Amino acid sequence: MRGTFLTALIVVFLPFSVAAQDRVPDIVSEPLCFAVRNEAPYKIYGSFITDLYTNTETGSKARHRSNFRLDVPGSTDEKTGHPTDRSEFCSFGPFFPGRKLEMTLRTLVPIFSCQTRIDRGEIVIQGKRKPEGGTETWADCHEE
Repeated sequence: MRGTFLTALIVVFLPFSVAAQDRVPDIVSEPLCFAVRNEAPYKIYGSFITDLYTNTETGSKARHRSNFRLDVPGSTDEKTGHPTDRSEFCSFGPFFPGRKLEMTLRTLVPIFSCQTRIDRGEIVIQGKRKPEGGTETWADCHEE
């Protein structure tokens, strides 16, 4: 059973890794900046992840990752007064096709993921508490 699962993962992800190797990386000389805001009634944890790039010194493949935490809506830093429910990010890439970054929201494990354009305005994260317990979390990604 474990071998079947591993084979399925390789079959699913191998075409994506080969396709990423054949593309010229989309890297910009001036960073592209964008904002993310939390509207869920709880803290949000997540990451923005770039497409693969090749380290010119070692030849190894890697991705850039930027982790974030956004507090509940309306939260501010007690010392500075700056909002802690929103943040701004900037990236040089390499971007996925369409100038996209992957955004993953998580608790201990990933709970939502999308590839979102970062040049289409603010990315808003939403969520709700379920009556039966737990939460449902999503983001308004700019996929087109």
